[in-house]
Amino acid sequence: MREKPYSQEMLALAEKWIAGTITPEERTRLFEWYDRFDDTELTLEKGQATLFGRMKQEMLRDIRQTIQPAGAVRRLAKVRRLTRISVAAAVLLLLATGGWLALQTRTTTQVANAAPAKSPPKVADIAPGSDKAVLTLADGSTVTLDSAGTGSLARQGNARVIKSGDGQLQYASAENAAAGEKSMVYNILSTPRGGQYRLKLQDGTNVWLNAGSSIRYPTAFLGKERKVEITGEAYFEIAKKADMPFRVSVNDPTAGEKPAEIEVLGTGFDVNAYKDEADLKTTLIEGAIKVARGADAVILKPSQQAVLSSGNDIRTVQLENTEQIIAWKNGAFEFDDADIPTIMRQISRWYDVDVEYEGKKPADHFTGTFSRNTSLAGVLQILHTSGVQLVAENKKIVIRS
Repeated sequence: MREKPYSQEMLALAEKWIAGTITPEERTRLFEWYDRFDDTELTLEKGQATLFGRMKQEMLRDIRQTIQPAGAVRRLAKVRRLTRISVAAAVLLLLATGGWLALQTRTTTQVANAAPAKSPPKVADIAPGSDKAVLTLADGSTVTLDSAGTGSLARQGNARVIKSGDGQLQYASAENAAAGEKSMVYNILSTPRGGQYRLKLQDGTNVWLNAGSSIRYPTAFLGKERKVEITGEAYFEIAKKADMPFRVSVNDPTAGEKPAEIEVLGTGFDVNAYKDEADLKTTLIEGAIKVARGADAVILKPSQQAVLSSGNDIRTVQLENTEQIIAWKNGAFEFDDADIPTIMRQISRWYDVDVEYEGKKPADHFTGTFSRNTSLAGVLQILHTSGVQLVAENKKIVIRS
């Protein structure tokens, strides 16, 4: 097995380099390690290597912009070396915390050899979110799914409620189902902040429910259509059934809680309808969907997003990258030119923490990605290393301008 390109000593020196507390002797050892450092030895997931290269290019571009013509070659060589050491040290820290982030500011030019900021205060760590949800049955009784055993949980109408071995909630036709059953029985699946869950409906449709979200659905679909209701954020992969269209009713916070409706003409799409977001966004990954609010309606093609704002018509946006939209479903945070409030809203939901701002909210925009398995302490270190000034205490994060 190939030896890792870093050791515990190098991790400690990297943290001191970032914090600005490294001694001259330690600095020499870090420089010697850097001279032997090979970027290709790092095992990075798909997309991370691209971000790593993009980060180095962006930093080098910003450095060139800050260097005066006189003595540019000599100074550029020095700063380039310092920059690459900083990048290498940051990579080590992020590997150690289990996360990855290549945050780069759009509105602030950073000088690579400026004095590093002090380390953020140590706080009690908070684990990332996990699979947890509450199932509300038709009679109002509840089942806490994260602590429930696997196998059959209940019978609801003509369906059996099952928790599979991998934790997914599933619905299957019950034995001795009553023929000609016409009344539908509804269940509600709800995730808390810091929770997520996967659901397989009776027709085979798969649903991923993000933190702080809910879905109300029939345990078995009857009649001429399949219809569910959601709050928060969910990703759908719809089972095709031409004779029974699928519709999603969304509690639309931009229209005074009046519902928007999505008619599914294809398969994969994401709906983001959190109350603390300015817009309701529906993003199509595959197939086709129709998004309607009142008399206003649009039909989306893959990589298009319908944006519903308060008091405005539905806007259609063409996206270059839809991976960031469904990154949460795949176990990651991914940001593309996102501002701090956008980033912190996602962190708040996943780690179940409150976020406050002192002074004006930072205007910087960032691009980057890191694992949703990263602990909160790791996330705060990543943000701090990227220049975000913050203070954390218990379950509250304060962002300072």
